[in-house]
Amino acid sequence: MSEYCIYKNKVYEVVINGDQLNLTSYDVNDKLTNGFKEYVDVLGRPHKDIFEKDLAISDVDLVFRKKINAIYKGKEFETYGINTSTLENNYILLFSMDYDDVNDYGFTKHEQFVYQKEVALDDIEALVEIKKPILKWKDQPESRKTIPTNKILEYLS
Repeated sequence: MSEYCIYKNKVYEVVINGDQLNLTSYDVNDKLTNGFKEYVDVLGRPHKDIFEKDLAISDVDLVFRKKINAIYKGKEFETYGINTSTLENNYILLFSMDYDDVNDYGFTKHEQFVYQKEVALDDIEALVEIKKPILKWKDQPESRKTIPTNKILEYLS
């Protein structure tokens, strides 16, 4: 699960450090209009395509964890690491802790009580994006958004 925040009506990746947030952006407009600075890596090299900004938790509208599940053969499964490489690989790695999924869906044992299966993107019926509020927003309900088959490639890119 990755963590994100909403700041000025835009979603950013975020790293939580106590009561401070470090926001990451890949949009040069954030440098020009929202006070982001060029990211400088541990070797002191600036990156002209990555920007960051530190804020107090009170400066953002919401902080949440996001995970993406997949619907496969009518059942919702958790996924491992959906990102831009998912498109290149053309599959999603599903996992389950239910032994019945070995026989019912062709999962294989990965480790004790954990089963997994590589499923081609074309065989995924939908993705389910789940946003779970955290920190001072933790009592708010999670939101779920379904991405249908015909929108999966667009969503992942």
